Amino acid sequence: MARRPLHTLHRRLGERYPAVALSLVLAQAHLVVLAAILILMRFLDLPTGAWLLLIGTSQALTLAENVLVMATAWFHLRPLRAWQAHVRDGGEEGIVSARATEAWRALVVLPLRLVGAGAAARTMLWAVVMVVAICLVADLPVWPGGAVLALAASVVLLAGVLIRYLEVELVLRPVIEDVAPGLDDDATLDRSLSLRLRLLAGVPLTTVVTGGIVASFSTSDRGLADFGVGIAIALASAATIATLLAALLVRSFVAPINELRATMQAIQEGDLDRPAAILGGDEIGRLARQVNIGLRGLRERDRLHEAFGTYVDPAIASRVLDEGPQLEGTVIEVTVAFIDIRGVTAFAEGSTPTEVFSLLNEFYGVVVPVVERFGGHANTFQGDGLLAVFGAPTELEDHADRAVTASIEVARAVRQHFRGDLRLGIGVNSGPVVAGTIGGGGRAAFTVIGDPVNTASRVEAITRQTGDVVLFTEETRRRLKRDHGTISARPPAPVRGKRIPVRLHAPLLGGRVEDPLPTLEDGLGRLLARPDGGGPPGR
Repeated sequence: MARRPLHTLHRRLGERYPAVALSLVLAQAHLVVLAAILILMRFLDLPTGAWLLLIGTSQALTLAENVLVMATAWFHLRPLRAWQAHVRDGGEEGIVSARATEAWRALVVLPLRLVGAGAAARTMLWAVVMVVAICLVADLPVWPGGAVLALAASVVLLAGVLIRYLEVELVLRPVIEDVAPGLDDDATLDRSLSLRLRLLAGVPLTTVVTGGIVASFSTSDRGLADFGVGIAIALASAATIATLLAALLVRSFVAPINELRATMQAIQEGDLDRPAAILGGDEIGRLARQVNIGLRGLRERDRLHEAFGTYVDPAIASRVLDEGPQLEGTVIEVTVAFIDIRGVTAFAEGSTPTEVFSLLNEFYGVVVPVVERFGGHANTFQGDGLLAVFGAPTELEDHADRAVTASIEVARAVRQHFRGDLRLGIGVNSGPVVAGTIGGGGRAAFTVIGDPVNTASRVEAITRQTGDVVLFTEETRRRLKRDHGTISARPPAPVRGKRIPVRLHAPLLGGRVEDPLPTLEDGLGRLLARPDGGGPPGR
């Protein structure tokens, strides 16, 4: 209920809000002390001057305590003021995040610091001074008068400590909400007073204070001894009924929360199949239901992400998620490799579509992981051919080296997997292209467009004439920065669309088609004739 007024006050006061809010919380102590003195008047018969002296002394001690508490709060809120100043000056985002984390910690820990060991020691000293002063002024004996006053003061102080903690935590919440968005996700969260301890301490203390107040106004005997009996009865009931009630409340609140924590921990570890148990229809039960609905959405998103990753390169998927579905075309230098299986058309004429389909999937299952291992992007599947791009969508300085190395490794992997029963040709070329999404009608695909792509495709066709598995152009050779073994120059070859013949090179480790390899039709014929149903060797 206090949320709206506090947030309104926070908006109006801005950076002054923490000081004003804490002052209002501390000011309540003056009213509590005055109320305690007024209750005490029912049991002690003192001159008016003595009562005024006690009231003045208690208010002065309360004021001194409040000044010390405000000084402590001002000291520990230095990170908050630094964050506010940095945000006001428009500081850098990373520094703002670091300062936000420090400010958040200062705000969260402040309630405990204000009621910690130092504050408790000062409060107890203040209580001792007041009890001694009352005993001297009223000429009370240590027993039972002093003991009753000490017991009542201790109960009131303990209740005051808990109330102050809860109120400070409450009034600081609008500020914490302002700081929290900048909190570093990996930051270690400082612990606050646990819900278990709040209930186990708050319920009995409330019972004792309420019992003491009722005892003070429900008896006709105005003696301290009778008041002490009331306090003792309240303590006894708090030790039994109130503590039992608090324990039951703890189990009622904490068990469902622990269940939610276990579910959230499982989600953090990647387990989306552990729903939260809905243990009731209260607020926590409804929260658990909302968590399960969100968890179902996460599972659906995970399935979509898995499907997205199957049909879209992970690098492109990442950019689409960051930049939106339309990736603006940019000119970038890349190396492209056009990988093609020899003789698939002739093989398809004498085979079933299922056999061709199975062969292509198995071939790509060997080739694509090799391309991706060297940072390449399997851009386009063109029936029996694959266009691999190195340098887009992820820019690579050594795109030429990666493309040549990947091409050599593809040739080796295909030869090893199919045991020489499959032939291929790979054409490699480098140069500037336009990379981005192209399409329309709600459909788009990432691609690269430019002369280097066309040239790579035509260089792959030239491998049929030279007998090489891998051929790369002079444009690619000039961009190589690493040693790729023996590289043999091939005679310049005319390329459609080029006025000048293209200089070509072949790596020795790429192998040559003129080696004693079978044709695709003969090789697949042997594979399909195997007793196990045609599975290729090495599967």
